Amino acid sequence: MAVKTLVPELGGLLGKRDDVFPPLPAFVLATTVSLVFLYAILAYNSSSAYPGFPFVGKDEKTKSTWQLKMLWVKQAKKLIYETLGKADKPFQLMASTGPLIILPAHFMDEVRNDDRMTFSAALKKDFFTTYPGFEGFRPAVDNHVFTKSVRIGLTQAIGQVTEILSQEMAGMLRGMWPEKDEWTSTAFNQDALSIITRLSSRIFLPEPLCHNPEWLDIAVNYTVDFFTAAFVLRMYPTFLRPFVHWFLPQTRKIRKEVAAATRIVEPELERRRKEKAAAIAAGKQPPKYVDALAWMEAAAEDGYTTYNYVWGQLNYSLGAIHTTSMTFVYVVYDLIEHSEYIPLLREEIAAVWKPGDVLTKNVLYNLKLMDSFMKESQRLSPVTLMPMNRVAQETVTLSDGTVIPKGAGLGIPITAMTDEKFHKDPLTFDGHRFYNLRQEPGNETKYQFVTTSNEHIAFGHGKHACPGRFFASNEIKIALVQMLSTYDFRFPPGKGRPVPLENGVSMVPDPKGLIQYRRRQK
Repeated sequence: MAVKTLVPELGGLLGKRDDVFPPLPAFVLATTVSLVFLYAILAYNSSSAYPGFPFVGKDEKTKSTWQLKMLWVKQAKKLIYETLGKADKPFQLMASTGPLIILPAHFMDEVRNDDRMTFSAALKKDFFTTYPGFEGFRPAVDNHVFTKSVRIGLTQAIGQVTEILSQEMAGMLRGMWPEKDEWTSTAFNQDALSIITRLSSRIFLPEPLCHNPEWLDIAVNYTVDFFTAAFVLRMYPTFLRPFVHWFLPQTRKIRKEVAAATRIVEPELERRRKEKAAAIAAGKQPPKYVDALAWMEAAAEDGYTTYNYVWGQLNYSLGAIHTTSMTFVYVVYDLIEHSEYIPLLREEIAAVWKPGDVLTKNVLYNLKLMDSFMKESQRLSPVTLMPMNRVAQETVTLSDGTVIPKGAGLGIPITAMTDEKFHKDPLTFDGHRFYNLRQEPGNETKYQFVTTSNEHIAFGHGKHACPGRFFASNEIKIALVQMLSTYDFRFPPGKGRPVPLENGVSMVPDPKGLIQYRRRQK
């Protein structure tokens, strides 16, 4: 792959002018460089492993870093669960980002709020934001501003946002799924992506910009392309990445998408700057907006005047669309698989809402069985097996004497979410599980879908828990209310639930997985 990619690129780059670079030397040079790259990928070893931790997966057949990274891609779940099943102790393996220390779940309280082990550093380590020229490949750029904008903007405006989403969703689903009495097959993973992208974009950007087809394509594709590029880039040794990313088609595509996003969003930013300046000059208050551009501006006021709002918009897409759509897919799959809950949820919906009305924050809060069902779906079908990721900013000694070296990456997997110490019959789906727990005194808010705990870390836990989880919860509930009220759905006859695709610790819905829908038969 590297040779086929790099030879044409370097050959074309170096051979444009025969009077400067004769064709033969250019080809020889390109081929030589490409072979060196390929050799480095296949041969570089895992000498950067952390001392004092057992190294899982390394043997005589699998010993180069490239081989170990491919083992992670294919068998991360097996490696993690089998190793912790034998001994509930820290160990390390070679993740796609490099050596990674895996901590058992009982270390959660020591890690979750310790400022010596930070999430932002994990983002930087994971996505190579320190290299020059990685424009458009930086989810961690000004992460403080991005996180703050979600907390002070999106979360605080959740009531107003919910009503806007309700109106946006009202006609969207019927346009996507015509109301017919015959069963119709559809690739629901793609439908879910479209639904969540349109809902999210309606909040992140103003009208009509949020409906721009080119922007919607970028919002969907950027995340897929970003993680694809990250995966390919991680296969190269660290010392080659600052150079090779200029030539990889995956990273070049990312830069093109950022350029297109800038072309789409920048005119709106310029319009607002002029509008604000004119209002101030006239002694008036500048207009206020309810969208991510305004929230980022408010969060960036102190010392972040050069904050890149286009990157910020792409950060919103990166964080909000695909994880939410995957969670949504698995909830719908569980509804079909456990169809006895469909009439119960329809009854709950009918008690607090009728079709045609605007869905409000209060209506969604009262859908407590739906909330429980979503949380149970997330417990058994998480989108990632390791949402808790940190990098040690200094050497840290844990309570059992384990020493985490400075600069080490570490993670805590979700094993507690299916541990019988915390959940009765942990591998059995029970849509009422968290509904019943919330009926007990003092538990009303403890077991909501958005609540994190040591035993439920699908959204992370502690001060770095996902700040957009309240928005994601409302998006999924709004979509489910419309779907359950309007359609019946099932898996195609003779086909069961689509099996997710494992990529490292990510559990990705099969893009070809089908469901069927028809007009609801009352």
